[in-house]
Amino acid sequence: MDQSVNLEYPESEAASLKNLVFRQDAAPDLFLGCYLRKEEVQIDSPIPNPNPNNPNSGNTSSSSLELVGYIVSTLVSGDHLTHSSMSSHNPSGDAVCIHSVCVSTAFQRRGVATRMLKEYLQHLQRLNNNMNASTSMNKLKRVLLIAHEHTIGLYAGVGFVLIGQSSVEHGPDPWFEMVYTLDH
Repeated sequence: MDQSVNLEYPESEAASLKNLVFRQDAAPDLFLGCYLRKEEVQIDSPIPNPNPNNPNSGNTSSSSLELVGYIVSTLVSGDHLTHSSMSSHNPSGDAVCIHSVCVSTAFQRRGVATRMLKEYLQHLQRLNNNMNASTSMNKLKRVLLIAHEHTIGLYAGVGFVLIGQSSVEHGPDPWFEMVYTLDH
């Protein structure tokens, strides 16, 4: 978890370690990490696709893996994000609230965030498809997030739709709410 704090937003917008631990404990199925073997962590090397199901594939020990990106989410209810909904986890919520899409500075602008987001949205769809009566989680209807203006294109590129400026204030710059609708 210590590695993840180092990938977060500027300090004025970053989640505390306490918040990250809470989110991971509350919604472990809604976390995705992109790990590379340390020998693959070279600035000019191609980035393999993220593997959320088994970051230790290939019998690589976790100590030889480096976290280069992650997505952190919780469940919320409703069609829009509020400061209150972003500060909690509602286990019976039908919307995923993405709190963070973080990529190590050395790996930014190399398609890592796009690949993670595509894999993450497929993961959420698989969760929906695998739900049965014994699952306490509701079918997920949508994925919500807030983004700074300069990242709207990233999210739109994987299918998110801009709703408009968010009422959520966190840090000095305005946020814009976006939504992705999941298949039922």
